[in-house]
Amino acid sequence: MYALIDCNSFYASCERVFRPDLRHTPIIVLSNNDGCVIARTTEAKALGIKMGVPYFEVKALCKKCHVQVFSSNYTLYGDLSARVMSIIQDVWPETEVYSIDEAFLHLRTLPLGAVDVFCDELQRKVLKDTGIPTSIGIGPTKTLAKIASHVAKTKLNTAVFNVISQLHWLSLISVGDVWGVGRQWTKKLNALGVYTAQDLASLDISLVKRRFGVGLQRTVMELNGRACLTLDLGEVKKTIMSSCSFGSLQTDEQYLSEGVSHHCATAWAKLRKQNLVAQHLSVFVRSNPFRQDLEQYSSSFALRLTNPTDDLRYLTRCAKFCLRKIVKPGIHYQKCGVMLGDLMSKERRQMDLFHQPSYDEIAHTTAVMNTLDLINNKYGARTIRLAAEGFSKSWSMKNQLKTPSYTTQWSDLPTAYVR
Repeated sequence: MYALIDCNSFYASCERVFRPDLRHTPIIVLSNNDGCVIARTTEAKALGIKMGVPYFEVKALCKKCHVQVFSSNYTLYGDLSARVMSIIQDVWPETEVYSIDEAFLHLRTLPLGAVDVFCDELQRKVLKDTGIPTSIGIGPTKTLAKIASHVAKTKLNTAVFNVISQLHWLSLISVGDVWGVGRQWTKKLNALGVYTAQDLASLDISLVKRRFGVGLQRTVMELNGRACLTLDLGEVKKTIMSSCSFGSLQTDEQYLSEGVSHHCATAWAKLRKQNLVAQHLSVFVRSNPFRQDLEQYSSSFALRLTNPTDDLRYLTRCAKFCLRKIVKPGIHYQKCGVMLGDLMSKERRQMDLFHQPSYDEIAHTTAVMNTLDLINNKYGARTIRLAAEGFSKSWSMKNQLKTPSYTTQWSDLPTAYVR
């Protein structure tokens, strides 16, 4: 038996934790540069605000209906997500953190009769300890647990739902809402007369494998209660990416260099957190594809590093080298990014036979990187950083409606007044 815990309107719920006065107020959260709606509360959904709609299209409606609008605050959301997942893992160690707001639990050692009670108590504990509301779907496979969570949130408005004895819900779920079925597959399945999850579950396995491949075959088997997907309990990531659009189009190579250095530092922080090293680095830049009045350009450049490393100074130097190889004068750049690849555990890294750094060099690098971590962990992210990231950061993304980082910056701690 599996359970999927899904945080309800997670980004918007994070904003409500520190703004209890907005408990019944419609809230939306915007994407990078305040572009599109990426999170909505139930009240905002009732007003007809759709996911992914550009903010300028609903700005008048938000003003008219007193919708609270927030820029995305990923630092806050990431910290609250870590707290939620920590609580879940303390209660049930066999947990896979699937995304920032979702986690799968394998409840194989829990008696069937105790599953619903356990999930109900866990849902209340997460709400009490973090203020984040969740929905929990229960099913004999991960796919059915995902469907149960969807039913709980969108159909029944309940906290916990066990689909095992109510599989008739499959006939009410659109095939496009089934986990793992994308837009292209939805079109092809509709052409075959498959419109619901029940229709998909009724297809012949051999036909599905022949026409769609093993991936959809597993989904069909999961819909029929045959578990094909197991928990991922901490598999090492293959790549780490950091990228973002600029607040405005950039033509100055210096600003591009600062942006690339910034993303390199962001990817490095994630690398260090997982105790990994990287042996591959790539950089990409691109113009705005929607500005057809401007020259279009997109390019990338990659390097395989001589030795796998987590030295921010060296990674930044390599990233800037890659940028110089692809930057083209006269282009109005909208976005840049850095990807670290060929990741491996720091304890088991394989050095180059003929170009190994000395023990003194390794010890010095380790000491410098540990010092950076120590300071930033104590005083907040990027308290100390490389000068290559720049200072004014006029290129940074727009986030004029961003809330304080209540849980990660001392200066942003909320103040309580006694009357």
